[in-house]
Order: sequence, then C-alpha cells, then structure tokens
Amino acid sequence: MLFEVEKNALKIITENWNVSELDLEKLIVGADNILLNNSIFKEEILIISNQVRTKDKKRADILGLDKDGRGVIIELKKGKGHLGVDMQALQYLADFSRYTGKDFINKFQGKDSKWSSEDIISFLESENLERVNQKNRIILIANSFDSTLFSMGEWLAEKGVPFKCIEYKAIKANDKRLISFTTVFDRTNESLYSIGFTYNDRAPKYFWHNIGRADLDWWKHLIKYSQIPACFENSPGDRGEQILKSYIKDDVIIAYATGIGAIGYGVLEDPKYKLIESKSEENLRKIDSCFHRLSISWKYVVNDFNYGIRPSDLKGYEIYHPVSTSATIANEKAKKLIEDIDNNQFAGFSKQHIALH
Repeated sequence: MLFEVEKNALKIITENWNVSELDLEKLIVGADNILLNNSIFKEEILIISNQVRTKDKKRADILGLDKDGRGVIIELKKGKGHLGVDMQALQYLADFSRYTGKDFINKFQGKDSKWSSEDIISFLESENLERVNQKNRIILIANSFDSTLFSMGEWLAEKGVPFKCIEYKAIKANDKRLISFTTVFDRTNESLYSIGFTYNDRAPKYFWHNIGRADLDWWKHLIKYSQIPACFENSPGDRGEQILKSYIKDDVIIAYATGIGAIGYGVLEDPKYKLIESKSEENLRKIDSCFHRLSISWKYVVNDFNYGIRPSDLKGYEIYHPVSTSATIANEKAKKLIEDIDNNQFAGFSKQHIALH
C-alpha cells in the first residue's frame, strides 16, 4: 500500500492505473538499462525477444537468458495469476527447448534485436554459446497470484524447472504513474541452495566495471576520489552493494563507459566499501545517483573520452564490451590489454600517482 504524507498524517493513495498486458510488456522490454532490469527481476536477465511465435502459432510474451545461459520464459498477466498460466508457460518452454546454443540465438534473436552475439558472449562471460538454453526456467508477472500456483511452482522446481513469480502494482498519484515490482515466490537454484564458499576463497581476477554513465566530469570525480561506483537502489544490501563486495583484494578492474569503451584500469589494493550520503562531498550532485563506492588504486586512466579504447579495438584481444555492471575477463586476454596500456600502445592514457582518499 502506498501513502502520501500530509503534514503529520498519512493519506492512502488508492487510485489504480490500469496498465494493459501489452503496455506492461513494452515497459519491461524497453527497460534496456541493466540497473532497471535488475530492479524488476532481482537478477540480470538479457531480453532476447518479445511476442515470440510458437509452433502452434501462439505468442510468448518475452524470451530471455539468465547469467547461466538458461532460457527464460516470461509471461505477463494483467489480473490475477492462477493455475493454467503456468501450463501455458510450460507449453512455450517445451517448444523453445528444442533449440540450443547458436540455433537458439539464430532462431529467436530477430533482425531488430539490440543484442549481437558478442553482447550475449559478454553477458554470459563465456564464448561457449553451446550451453545456451540447455536448461530453462519460468518467470510469471501478474497483479496478484493465487496461492495454489505456488504449490505448482514448488513441484516444477523439484523437477528441475526454476520458477519465480513477480507482483506488480500500478498506481496513479498526483498525475504521475507509478509502478512497483515485488518478488513474491522464488524457486531458482540460488534461492533454494546456499553457496558453500565465500568470495575470499577465490584467486584475484580481472573484471570489467561499468561506471554507470559516460560523463567525463563523473569519470574525473571517480579518479579524484579513487573509487568505482555502483547504483541500483542505493540502499543497504541491494545489488550495487553485492557487486562491490564481491570483489576481493588484488582484483584488477578495467573501467568501462557505455559508448566510449575502456577508459582506465586499477587494482583493488585495499578495497573499502562505503554507502555515501547525498550530502557527502563525494557526491557529484549534478550527476551522481550512484552512492555505493569501493576504493581502488587507479593505475592508468584517460582524461579525454576521445582516447577510450573502442569495442572495435578490443576485438583484437578477443575481449567483448560488457552489457552488465560487472563482468569477468579471461586472465590472459586482460593481461595482454593491460600490458599494451602500460607500454603506451594506446594514446591518451596517463599513469596515476594519486593516493587513496
């Protein structure tokens, strides 16, 4: 329930916004910003296509991939989700499961897809596309759900089909249309089984890290404060905090700006996480909405985006640009790129001697 605060009293906002299934689909498909995508699904889903025709000439709402390469059937309902919706999704899943690897991508990617095969490789953090759609899962999105559907979800999860239900609430308040998404049932592998190791058990790696916006003042601000950022909901425990805390000492971070390319690299020599306040001097007020920060020792950076290493130049290293906030890079490939930066093979990169703040 949503309340409006009037002086010291709460006023219930009850005016609903009647969003159609098609409008809801357009909103979700149009949420190409990974941060927004993650806020809806609580995980990173790469949307491959929508209104996908099946062999029975029906249309599945949305088809995507998760980070494990599993095909994701996403079905939307304007009203209440109940038994029967799951069977429809299962029918689509059975149809689409016939295609795996490159066949899946070629079949469903479509001519108008904004994601190339290279984007998919980057998203999966693997060049092995043969694992694509070897397994499948279902996500249902509805205004509410019949609890009997959750029993079916439990059964499907036991049979190896991860199942998630997301409720949406659409409200109109003061001429503004608001919509929220809440996961009300989740039986994916990650929710069923706790992971038996910690991040500190691994060896240091190389990572892409997207700085959030391609703004030079923002980038110089991060250089000045020796930080990498993450946004999301800017609240404790959200995906932004999880990403930054997943890094460990001696990880190497290659900074990336969308549309620009690689703009610098640094080492997490003494990584310290913080969630800054909006009034902090570390907040670049004109631009900043990324309050999660992690300290980094920048080694080489560009001070002019014209010198960023473009995605086309990165192909020579068999490295593909990231489509998510953070993505691993194969050690040998990343080492070669950094070696060339250190040896001045790329103009515009300058060595940093800035102490951590």
